[in-house]
Amino acid sequence: MEKENIKTVGIADFKSNEHIIDYADNDFVIINSLEGAPDNNDDTIRLGCFLIAICLEGCVQLDVNYKTYQLEAGDLLLGLPNTIISHAMVSPKHKIRLAAFSTQFLKRVVRMEKDTWNTVIHIHNNPIKSVGQEGNNKIFEYYRNLLMAKINDEPHHYHKEVMQYLFSAIFCEMLGRLNKEVSPSEMAADTKEGIKQSDYILHKFIEMLSKDNGMHRSVGYYADALCYSHKHFSKVIKQACGRTPLDLINENAIEHIKYRLKHSDKSIKEIAEEFDFPNQSFFGKYVKSYLGMSPAHYRNMKEE
Repeated sequence: MEKENIKTVGIADFKSNEHIIDYADNDFVIINSLEGAPDNNDDTIRLGCFLIAICLEGCVQLDVNYKTYQLEAGDLLLGLPNTIISHAMVSPKHKIRLAAFSTQFLKRVVRMEKDTWNTVIHIHNNPIKSVGQEGNNKIFEYYRNLLMAKINDEPHHYHKEVMQYLFSAIFCEMLGRLNKEVSPSEMAADTKEGIKQSDYILHKFIEMLSKDNGMHRSVGYYADALCYSHKHFSKVIKQACGRTPLDLINENAIEHIKYRLKHSDKSIKEIAEEFDFPNQSFFGKYVKSYLGMSPAHYRNMKEE
């Protein structure tokens, strides 16, 4: 039975152990030791990010969504957001590397279309992957070498952008390889058959959010589009992922707004109109309520 006090860990939690971090920004963290994995007193966490753990030496036994797995040298653990990880035990001599990707990054890079959903189901069903002996992993070795070279390189004005694109390329390459492994039984149909209703509704909702680009910001819009009552829709989404639909809607909208503020030459008034806000004042209040600052302040703020 799932405990109610399970701690959700995200990028910020992984960034707390600076002495074992190879790279960190707001969207990515690379950690060179399992000691950098955050946990709480009862050794159970819920992922608030996408986690990749690779075992280079030794072995790890752990529960993923309350099912026990063994991670050995050459194995990968793929942890989707909302995955429950508990009871991790490591061999005396072990070497583990961790990479975490923020949910905001996932939303920017990956569209939740049917093929992506199939891949998500495949990862959920198969969180452990063996990569040790496959000859076609040279492409990932090239990516890794380039990534480590950039991590150790002298930063320049576009360093963060380079890292973003490198991580995006690696992540999409991984999804592409995993999608080829999807079995017919894991393929999500456009009906509720073979998938829990709550997961089906969440799937369709995330798919709509991914295509919406932050234009619609009411729960009613999505509930009506999917032909559910507002109350039932909100209850099912919270049940399926632990978050309210309004949280997900606003998080999605803010990510798109942040991107436009940083990468568009349009005025703030024009961006407000682009996102269909009634006026610039309302837009400013909306942005400030989530970012703690005005759109102009965020636009002029230097990236970390």
